Amino acid sequence: MTEHNNKSQSVEIKPRRMAFDTAAPMRKYTFKDNSLVSTFFYSLSALFPDGERFFIHSVRNYQNEIKDPVLLAQIRGFIGQEAHHGHSHEGLNNTIHDMGFPMHEITNRLQKRIGFLKKKLGRGRQLALTVAMEHFTASMAEFLLKNPEILDDVDPTIRQMLIWHAVEEIEHKAVAFDIYRLKVNNEKLRKRVMFISIIGLFSRLAYYQFLMLKADRHFPSLREWVEATKFFWGKKGILRDNLKSMRLFFQDGFHPWDIDQHALIDGWQERFPDIAALQMN
Repeated sequence: MTEHNNKSQSVEIKPRRMAFDTAAPMRKYTFKDNSLVSTFFYSLSALFPDGERFFIHSVRNYQNEIKDPVLLAQIRGFIGQEAHHGHSHEGLNNTIHDMGFPMHEITNRLQKRIGFLKKKLGRGRQLALTVAMEHFTASMAEFLLKNPEILDDVDPTIRQMLIWHAVEEIEHKAVAFDIYRLKVNNEKLRKRVMFISIIGLFSRLAYYQFLMLKADRHFPSLREWVEATKFFWGKKGILRDNLKSMRLFFQDGFHPWDIDQHALIDGWQERFPDIAALQMN
């Protein structure tokens, strides 16, 4: 393995089947009754099942060409984790849909978009897109694990799912990147795809939020706008914090484990025993 890939070898990527109670009743706007913050996370959840199947697809495009046994084992772990993420979020999405939000309409739109990407993008660009989105989710995961108190008022199932998802996103954050560096290794393409995909991601999330709020006939109050602005862009805002790792991504020679997040995932079971207890295997 290369020097960069050596940074990934010490991480165990373990798929965990979890017993989340996605049928439990939830508050319609679970993040402190703020519709803007809540629909942002609902929109992310809408993306996950089919988005993560696309990530699996882009990695499998290269799986048979990988000879390194460590990376092959990590690929299997990556696929297992992403498959469980998709399944769990499908259950959550059904619950959100039952509350009156158009989750099925949104996922149908997304499926068409992903079908288009599979047809129009070569496998190198597909993998670059996966690399970009894996970096974004790992950055979001870092914020949640550093600041778990922001989930204290959230419905238990969503809190449990976000923490579990965050741990596993960090564990496998470099798998697609290591494949990309080994098989594609185009720095300009990596950066260009990140720039385009982030614009597309936030445009899509905002549109999904609009569809949800329109379906609920809810117009956010001034209080909600102020709270949401602080949540996303304040001194400890989740998106403001995300910009730090985004800047690092655009450096030549960047590797995901240049951002050392081991302390956030080592011993996570002890910090979140209620979530660890939900493991089925």
